[in-house]
Formats: sequence, C-alpha cells, structure tokens
Amino acid sequence: MIGFGFHEIMEGSIERVGERFDRPFRFEVEVSTPKLIARVAMCDAEGFLRIDGLAKNARATGRLEMSPLVERRIRYVLDFTGDDGKRYQFDGSKTGLRGWNLKNWTTLPGIVMDEHGSLWGRAVLRFHMRRDLKQLVSSMWVKPANQLKAAHA
Repeated sequence: MIGFGFHEIMEGSIERVGERFDRPFRFEVEVSTPKLIARVAMCDAEGFLRIDGLAKNARATGRLEMSPLVERRIRYVLDFTGDDGKRYQFDGSKTGLRGWNLKNWTTLPGIVMDEHGSLWGRAVLRFHMRRDLKQLVSSMWVKPANQLKAAHA
C-alpha cells in the first residue's frame, strides 16, 4: 500500500442563516492517508479553521473523501468548536472533477451545521492557484505504508 499526504489552504466566505452579508472563512489542514489506492481514499484532516464571528482559530479535525477519478468529487468534513463552546461541522464537496476544469478543482461549496444539526450558514471557499499552488505541490508526499507505521510508532 502507498500512503499520501499534503497541506491545503482554502479561503472564502460564509453567509450565516438570517444574515445578508458574507463573513470571511478560512481553513488550513494537513491531509494524509495510509491507503491511496482505493475507489474512495479516506484521508485524515487536521488543522485550523477561522470563521469571522464564530471561531477565531479553532482546531479542526475530520476527513477528506477523495474520489476524483471514480466519483469525480472530493468531500471535506471538518469538526470544530466555536468560540461559544459549541460543536460545529463544515461539510463541503468539490464536484464535477473532470480534466482541467480548474473552477471545479478549486471551488468548494459547503455548509456549516451546529451541534443540533441546524444549518448555521452556507459557504464557498476557493483554493488560490497563483498564491498557494507552489506550497501545495511542495507539501505533497508519497510513502510506502510500512514507512508510515514506523514514523508513527
């Protein structure tokens, strides 16, 4: 088996339910999986998330479900605690991933739900190719699974 990982930054905005203005939204995560070759690669994600008025610098943990070739999507699910002490979850997907359609590869629509399952807001985040592509590519790694186990032991 082959493991894979990278560091990603997504930025954009979110509109809270009942409001008519956008709030800045940004997350930065380390993504890794010990099993890259699968129909859907289940990746761990860990980092930080910031939503203006909700979370200043919240620890975010969750997963990416990567299936760009088979299902043509990458789903992001990140759990975090807001500054109010309540639990929230961001759930978004890049869809329609075909060829070099950069908009689909770089745009992440999603929602934030509160701990009771109520919609907190709707978001659109983007990967900034010009600014962040070099950092993303340089952060990518591929290792045999046996090397991953030794590194975490």
